Amino acid sequence: MTWMEISAVSIALAFIVLVVFTVRVLIAAKRALHQLSDTVARTEQHVAKTAGEAEQLLKQAGQLTEEVHIQVLALEPTIQSIEKTGAAIGDIASVLRKGARMMNESLHGAERVVHTHHKRIQDVMEWATTGYELWQRWQANRKAKSDH
Repeated sequence: MTWMEISAVSIALAFIVLVVFTVRVLIAAKRALHQLSDTVARTEQHVAKTAGEAEQLLKQAGQLTEEVHIQVLALEPTIQSIEKTGAAIGDIASVLRKGARMMNESLHGAERVVHTHHKRIQDVMEWATTGYELWQRWQANRKAKSDH
């Protein structure tokens, strides 16, 4: 066997090894691509499922938001009534404070008058008591005379 033949056989063997290696790499690549395709398909399914769930959640959130909005609108007149009632209570409290202040001032005024005219009032009370006692005696005497 000559160098040429040995070289040709070596080249042929190297080519066969290269072809076998290339075929194996291509088979492994085909498997990897197939697995990648399966993974992509499963991922697409998961993404579609997640998108559907997200859409349902968004619809539910929209419905919940709408319900809350309707309830807030329904409560608005009540809140306004409460505000008006609070304002009215504030007005009433203000009027009561003013009334209490005026009554207190009147009582202090009456106390001052009583204190200032204490002697006169005492004299009037004594005269009134004496007058009442005299009237009672007169009534008793009159009744006694009419019984005889």
